[in-house]
Amino acid sequence: MATLAAMADLRSGAYRVALVVGLELEKTVPGDTAAEHLSAAAWTGHEGAEARYLWPSMFAQVADEYDRRYGLDDTHLRAIAQLNFANARRNPNAQTRGWTIPDPITDDDATNPLTEGRLRRFDCSQMTDGGAGLVLVSDAYLRDHRDARPIGRIDGWGHRTVGLGLRQKLDRVAQGDSAPYLLPHVRATVLDALRRARVTLDDLDGIEVHDCFTPSEYLAIDHIGLTGPGESWKAIENGEIEIGGRLPINPSGGLIGGGHPVGASGVRMLLDAAKQVSGIAGDYQVENAEAFGTLNFGGSTATTVSFVVSTTRGS
Repeated sequence: MATLAAMADLRSGAYRVALVVGLELEKTVPGDTAAEHLSAAAWTGHEGAEARYLWPSMFAQVADEYDRRYGLDDTHLRAIAQLNFANARRNPNAQTRGWTIPDPITDDDATNPLTEGRLRRFDCSQMTDGGAGLVLVSDAYLRDHRDARPIGRIDGWGHRTVGLGLRQKLDRVAQGDSAPYLLPHVRATVLDALRRARVTLDDLDGIEVHDCFTPSEYLAIDHIGLTGPGESWKAIENGEIEIGGRLPINPSGGLIGGGHPVGASGVRMLLDAAKQVSGIAGDYQVENAEAFGTLNFGGSTATTVSFVVSTTRGS
């Protein structure tokens, strides 16, 4: 949202340069307290009161709704976690880069205990302190500063804001909403970003998505259009989301592997996309990347933002 606000200021001509910073500090308090802080992004007092950990409970409901509507094999959720932890080993900034992670990740209660519902420890992103920043400049600035070398260009964006309550969103689907996607506003956000960038999904070389929990990445896979609705498992089984696959997802390790500094996550995704298209992502570089996407959620997708970032090399 901060990036969208800065872009609006630049487009208006009021400013030519904007600094966008995201920051999160939560590890100064116990985990339960930090989780309580983050629960404010839910419909407080109306949902999640019975859960010890609200957000794992919320996204366990997303998984349950996928299961009810399409069928869901939890091994595909574990595979998402496995891939993101593996990608994180390539990223020097990833929180889990040195962790010992079971291979394969299973439903073993000793190494991977249940947290809420069907979600287990390794289905969850990591509580993290961290920050990220971007300097955005206008075309007018670049015309006056010919020596400036931006590392990427935002070509497209999409944004939707809907109600806070997750249950209301899922119940609409359960009660017969004819939309083929579980959360149609998420799909619309991605389509807006692609349309504004004048590209299709096949033009992207990768995407960073909001994997706060494995079901949120499972949801992202079909909502970006990589598979048909409810068929995210196909892209997981076929290796399409791996580095070197059709559309690498979270080559940085995402939130599960990289860590989830909540207030910084959207800016960090955009920065990683810019690193990819400028060829400076290091060991997690997607070869010859020229266009990269992002898909970020706030709360239970109450706010959804998507960007398309393209290379400035050769321009």
